[in-house]
Amino acid sequence: MTNSVQRVVVHGGGVAAAMAALAVSRAYARLGTDVVWVDTGEAFAPHAALIAPPDLSTFHRLLGIDEATLVRHAAATINMGQQFAGWSGGDDAFLHAYGDAGSAFASLPFVQHWTRARAAGLGVALEDFCLAAAAAKQGRTGAPREAATRQAVKAGWHLDAAGYARLLRAACEQADIRIVPGAGAVPHRGGAGLDRIDLADGEQLAADLFIDTDGTLIAALDPGTAARPAFCDRIIRASAPAFDPLPLYSRVAAHPAGWLTMIPLANRTAIEFAYDSASLADADAPAALASALGRAVDAAPPAPLAAAARPRPWVGNVVAVGPAAGAAPPLDGAELLLLQLGIAQLVLLWPIDRAAMPEADIYNEEMAGTRARVADFTAQHFRLNARTGELYWDAARAAPVSAELAAKIDLFAARGMFAHYNHEAHVEDSWALVMAGHGVTPRSFDPQALLTEDQALMAEFQRQLRAVASDVHAMESHADALRRMRG
Repeated sequence: MTNSVQRVVVHGGGVAAAMAALAVSRAYARLGTDVVWVDTGEAFAPHAALIAPPDLSTFHRLLGIDEATLVRHAAATINMGQQFAGWSGGDDAFLHAYGDAGSAFASLPFVQHWTRARAAGLGVALEDFCLAAAAAKQGRTGAPREAATRQAVKAGWHLDAAGYARLLRAACEQADIRIVPGAGAVPHRGGAGLDRIDLADGEQLAADLFIDTDGTLIAALDPGTAARPAFCDRIIRASAPAFDPLPLYSRVAAHPAGWLTMIPLANRTAIEFAYDSASLADADAPAALASALGRAVDAAPPAPLAAAARPRPWVGNVVAVGPAAGAAPPLDGAELLLLQLGIAQLVLLWPIDRAAMPEADIYNEEMAGTRARVADFTAQHFRLNARTGELYWDAARAAPVSAELAAKIDLFAARGMFAHYNHEAHVEDSWALVMAGHGVTPRSFDPQALLTEDQALMAEFQRQLRAVASDVHAMESHADALRRMRG
């Protein structure tokens, strides 16, 4: 390929820039592609942590990052889901675990049989049939050697943001990626794209393709962004002592003006107190945080939560990923999920002609759809919340949602099925566990479920519950798993 991309410049800092530089180098360095990272040096906010969904564990293999490195250098703990507490008022809680919602049988998804049994008076929650949820609640992880349930159990990570950024930077250095200081760098346009970046020391960096993670480069070509609904506009980050034992899930607890997330790390508990400034003033937020936790903690001052997305992340020869492409919904591990998907899609659609790059239109369509579906998954929490008598939560429940999300909720509520759209980022069982957790029990079910006799149905439920208990017993504890990973 005589006109292939040979020179790549990544502009930005932190996790997004390091991950992009490392992924491109790992994928294309052997084909002669040279990667330079212009490190703008922005640091993470104090106390910041990241929730990595299971897909990132697979992506780490492309990056050459192993689990032992994460545990040793990013205070990593295993993440098997998120618990949502108080979203229906009171002390009710449910766990969105990364696994199957029961085992399919009689040629139907389990949720169809569960819906039929609920209508007949079954009091067992859907998540009780989920091996991943049962294991996470009992502090067990991994796969038993002889699984009785045949269910998938997936796991991601809880990560200290600063430690993870340092780890990725070290991996870039080991990959011989050139890293240069980027403070004061100035982009220069050339035709429909960028021609070069001028560094503060006078060096001029030309490239065939620029990857932007902080928004400076893409704004030079296309300054427009599109606002998206923001459920909270302010956040306080803090740290508390580490849990003992360490849970396998983060906890997202609703409060009158937003929500509080507790992320368990090996050396501390990261706190994110998100709130709506129209419902809670900055001056009152620290006291509200202390009240929600039951004690004062080491906290940073309130900071803004961004709420904008870029309609076209690939313009000319500049591709925006991570923060440059737009703010991620602050729940469900969306930040790392969208970053990973943006980089993976770029690697998949790598331009074969640096002078034309027709891949940009496909990339923009794919990422716009993906971002919309990820935003839908977060928005369902607010649409389905059942807190009453609170202005913030009443407004969140009434906020407009996409036609696609409305159709998903309506179809599941009607018969336990899901409408499928392009660019889906979450599997059906995740949707089912969240909707059922928020109190949505389908009104009806697939008529084929009636082909299973009542006695056979109850016997199958009992078998699955016994199998879940047996498999959980055969798993290792969270502490044992982390010790094994440390070697």
